Amino acid sequence: MKERLLNNFSLKLLSLLLAFFLWLLVVNVSNPMIDGSKEVQLEIENEDILENAGLTYEIAGKSTVTVRYNVATLDAYRIQASDFRAYIDLADLYDVTGAVPVNLEVVNNQSLISSPEVNPGVVQVETEELQRKRFDLTVTTTGEPEEGYALGDVTLDPEYLYISGPVSQVGQISSVGVEIDVSGVNANMSGTTGLVFYDANGNRLTVSDRITYDVSQIGYEVEILRVRSLPLDFEVSGTVANGYVFAGLTSDVQSLTVAGLKTNLSNLSTITVDDPQLNIQGATQSRTIVIDLTQYVPDNVSIVGGTTEATVTLEIEPLASRTFSLNLADVSQTGASVDYEYSFTPETVEVTVQGLQEDLDAMSEEDLGASLNLSEMTAGTAAGTLSFELDEGLEILSYTPFEITVTDRGQEAAATEDSTAEEAESEETESDAASESTDHE
Repeated sequence: MKERLLNNFSLKLLSLLLAFFLWLLVVNVSNPMIDGSKEVQLEIENEDILENAGLTYEIAGKSTVTVRYNVATLDAYRIQASDFRAYIDLADLYDVTGAVPVNLEVVNNQSLISSPEVNPGVVQVETEELQRKRFDLTVTTTGEPEEGYALGDVTLDPEYLYISGPVSQVGQISSVGVEIDVSGVNANMSGTTGLVFYDANGNRLTVSDRITYDVSQIGYEVEILRVRSLPLDFEVSGTVANGYVFAGLTSDVQSLTVAGLKTNLSNLSTITVDDPQLNIQGATQSRTIVIDLTQYVPDNVSIVGGTTEATVTLEIEPLASRTFSLNLADVSQTGASVDYEYSFTPETVEVTVQGLQEDLDAMSEEDLGASLNLSEMTAGTAAGTLSFELDEGLEILSYTPFEITVTDRGQEAAATEDSTAEEAESEETESDAASESTDHE
């Protein structure tokens, strides 16, 4: 019998059910009181008292309290945290310790709840001076526009705001702005974006909910401009001193990348730089100057890339001279007549050329480009004149004077025939005389 009772599962289950129903019967009849608790959010009253005093506050510890109460067993499930209201009145703040008592009200199911109490009964409120500070909004762009385009003006709405909060937290904020992604854009863009806070090192800050500000979304408009590279045209004025030559200009900036509306860029091919510093009047030596390029860019375009100055060197060099020996027979002749024969006295002339030493060292007689124009000359002797074709920067200082003798080829032939006849007649006379002398002997 004993083993039957121990091993019979059905009897065990039946015993358990009977015990449960017996307990339920006792509870329904007696319905005893039990302890309950709820975590209730702590409310704040009369915050404006501290704000009017230029103070802000923060509750030390949790922002909730525990409410303990008694309730009948069968009603326990009906009690919610919303049945209670726990609050502090900042008008009751004790300045010395910062303590404020917690008030508790039962707002629902009052008939079911008994002996409610709150824990903790007092909370600590930390106060701090309230600061309100204006911040001008900054703009940070990320990414780059599409190739051939550049970032123009960025307009924000509003352009500034006021931030309020504890002095210690507002003091951590160095600047406030927005970040806008312009990656791959090729047209103007607009929209709204949230605020970004930065510390003194430019790092992002996460601010607490004790920091308040006028607006949370900032409107923006971004101008996207066309980009073009324009060569610089430096206009040099004046004349260097005698004996010197302007050897050229060098600049560390040859062109500027500018951005603007398509209509404004279409009329530009170069950027003319006519700076007063580019005057070389009376100069005797080279000099280096720095030119502000921004004043030579039209108002409707802007420089892209940060280059705003050009370092320019004006090369001034002294002139040198070199003398070349020129054989006149080798000089190119124009206008010569087949009826005349030309000869030169002297046959070689000295030609002195002035220019930069480097250019003179590289020259030869052929580089003088010397020529003689004989088209107007007739038989006789006259002073000769040479013409030269020199590279820019070179000048003929002088050449040896010479004469050109022009002889008529027909007259010269007749004179030659007469001379031959006279020689023949003279020889014949001499021969006859010799013959007569022989006969007399």
